[in-house]
Amino acid sequence: MGQAVRHAGKKLDSPALTLILVVVAAFLVRTFILDAAVVEGKSMLPHYRNGRVVLIFKAAYGIRGVGGKYLVCWKHPPRGDVVAAVRPNSKEIVIKRIGEIRGEGGASEYFLIGDNGIESIDSRDFGLVTLNAIIGKVVPQR
Repeated sequence: MGQAVRHAGKKLDSPALTLILVVVAAFLVRTFILDAAVVEGKSMLPHYRNGRVVLIFKAAYGIRGVGGKYLVCWKHPPRGDVVAAVRPNSKEIVIKRIGEIRGEGGASEYFLIGDNGIESIDSRDFGLVTLNAIIGKVVPQR
């Protein structure tokens, strides 16, 4: 006879419990630790081509709450990191490189720039972004 867990008078068998735990774990990982995105456009050529799937390490700089603000920050993104960020005044996610950092610590603002400056819509168009707009670091892939 298989293992079973009793919950509120009902029997919950192992496969159902396992499925629930897997779904919860996947949700937590995707929400707080690791996600994927598809690069759209030519703004990050030659490093990231259109249609490429990239991984975003959401916990690279800290833990963001469900509302998008950092609850805990253990590192500020350095110049040169490729990040996923929410474009100001939009819900669009962009993949850009940090070109410049203005201010210090919690008051820092980031100038995001595409590797292909001619094709890129970046901070030259939409302005600086705050740390809370940065979702995470794009994981380098070969």
